Amino acid sequence: MRIYIDTSVINGLFSEEHEIEIATKGFFEFAQKTGSILYSADLIVEEIERTPIDSKRNKLKDALAQYEIEFLPVTDEVQIVAKLYLAQRIIPVKYLPDAIHIATAVIYNIPVLVSWNFKHIVKLKTKMEIDRINLQNNYPRITICSPQEV
Repeated sequence: MRIYIDTSVINGLFSEEHEIEIATKGFFEFAQKTGSILYSADLIVEEIERTPIDSKRNKLKDALAQYEIEFLPVTDEVQIVAKLYLAQRIIPVKYLPDAIHIATAVIYNIPVLVSWNFKHIVKLKTKMEIDRINLQNNYPRITICSPQEV
């Protein structure tokens, strides 16, 4: 299975909320056991670099390497689709990285996007609107879910 993860999933490995940490570790174990290929936009590296605490930033970088996440470039087409999601007010403008994560999964035709971001990504309205916009513009459908749902 091909699965796209955003930064919140890597952060989930080190969450202070025990349930999120356990569920995230379970997700990565499932991915390894099933031979799933994990992807993310190269944007994830930039987001992790902005982590203010050195020790946490290093743990996040180590996790990227440990789980062999493949980084996908944020192309012009990804930017165009992300801006479409912003223009349609699916994702608030100030959360452009969230729109880029979704658009990257769509443009690279990765069928599942996994996130802990319930505010802007893993919510019914977002899922429905992403499907609507993708279908209108001949982009593939994607399944958006939390690590617990995989």
